[in-house]
Amino acid sequence: MVTGVARDDFEVIAVPRRTIARTAVLTAVFSLVPVLGALLWLTWPTGRWPAVLWVADVAVVVGLLMYWRFRVSYAGVSSTEFFKRGWLPGSVRLPRDAVATVLVARTYRGASTETLPQLIALGHDGEVLFRMRGGYWPDEAITAVTDALGSAVTTVSRPMSGAEFYRTWPESRSWYEGRRWLSTTLVVVAFAVATGLLALVWQAFTG
Repeated sequence: MVTGVARDDFEVIAVPRRTIARTAVLTAVFSLVPVLGALLWLTWPTGRWPAVLWVADVAVVVGLLMYWRFRVSYAGVSSTEFFKRGWLPGSVRLPRDAVATVLVARTYRGASTETLPQLIALGHDGEVLFRMRGGYWPDEAITAVTDALGSAVTTVSRPMSGAEFYRTWPESRSWYEGRRWLSTTLVVVAFAVATGLLALVWQAFTG
């Protein structure tokens, strides 16, 4: 918690999509349980299965910390200020009257017909103050924050591709968005690390 910031301080509270947590939990369960079962079966004859449970405990603790971070994420609007804390470290806290314009657009990916809302708050000099992504915040959360801020609202009439959105408002893009090379690199690195860890665990348990 940021000092001096509590949910009770805000008149309007918006929370992330709950389906994100449910999907993450189900993915983790269906991905890790078979691996855990296989490792226990392989290490049971050697008597080293407690180490497998120790690794599983660490994974559960990490997962619970990530879930806790998600649960404490919210956006709040009071009579004097705006506050937003997402899943990643860091938060946004600024006076409510610092927001001059709220821009609302809808974006899509590729040939998909599904669109997601995007909220961008602009200051009096036109600078981007913060953004709320539709992939993380549901439509009702973005609508609630837009209404609660009470600033001038500009709505983009037609849906935009993600690339067009980033070209139009490049300052709103997070460091991890719209960069396929970065996503590919992270996936490759994560796969390599996971493979290396599994190899080390296997060697330690069966060697």
